[in-house]
Amino acid sequence: MSRSRFATYVLPAIALAALTGAILQIRSVRTDRPLLEPAITPPSAPANIPASIGAVGLVEAASEEIGLPAAVAGIVAEIAVIPGQKVARGDILFRIDDRQARADLAVQTAAIAAARARLTEAESMLADLNDQLARGDRLVRLSGNIAISEDTILRRRFAARTAEARVATARAEIDSATAQMQSSATQLERLPVRAPIDGTILQVNVRIGEFAPAQPLTAPLVVMGQLDPLHLRADIDEADVPRFRPNAEAWASPRGAADRRVALHLVRVEPYVVPKRSLTGSGTERVDTRVLRVVYAFDPKALPAFPGQQMDIFIAAP
Repeated sequence: MSRSRFATYVLPAIALAALTGAILQIRSVRTDRPLLEPAITPPSAPANIPASIGAVGLVEAASEEIGLPAAVAGIVAEIAVIPGQKVARGDILFRIDDRQARADLAVQTAAIAAARARLTEAESMLADLNDQLARGDRLVRLSGNIAISEDTILRRRFAARTAEARVATARAEIDSATAQMQSSATQLERLPVRAPIDGTILQVNVRIGEFAPAQPLTAPLVVMGQLDPLHLRADIDEADVPRFRPNAEAWASPRGAADRRVALHLVRVEPYVVPKRSLTGSGTERVDTRVLRVVYAFDPKALPAFPGQQMDIFIAAP
């Protein structure tokens, strides 16, 4: 076979056979993959709501989260609660070591007893000097200055005045010691940190033996709040504010469970548009969006949730 005939007929045939074999090989190993449903159903408004405003909300306690510090700095001697525990108003949450405060109270109590003893002594001395002065005055009236001299009467009079001053000083010492004792008793009463309201313990950020400073902290020692009902704080974008109606129906779904919805009830609208808090940690970050904050309430029995949890909110709008 000539070279020209080989190049004209044989090479194209070989190329066509190789292409056909490649196509058949590809088709034999290819598998049709079915379309997969999303792992998490995307959030959406109820089907009967034609138009709505979407927002992201943060679950919080109805009382808002209450961070409790120590009223008096000291070493933590007792922790009486754990996260999730329900407490009543006045229940002890944790206690600062009170040995020094009790010792101070005992010292002030003893000081009051000593001041009262000095008062009794001063009052007895005053009574004695007043009696001597009265006797001297009677002798002067009966016999003139024959039985007793005028100098003696004057000395008795001055001594009585000095005794009166000592009585007044002793009474002032009692008042001062009593005030100091009351101060020590108040200090002792402030060492246990008590619940200001009925609620649930959310966090305990202190341990026995740690030093608790009496100053605001980044993480409060104990965080509590009222969890029935729960509140949901929504951030409505300023572009959606003109469409927002306070009396409109609203629903919320937890992240990851869009098929579960709970009806919301308006608590309040905070009438001040603020910068949106959507922080990424970038040093060049800019907040160029402002939001209107709206607080809703819902029944935790209808949809269990936890403070700090994010939820998707849909509000019916024109």
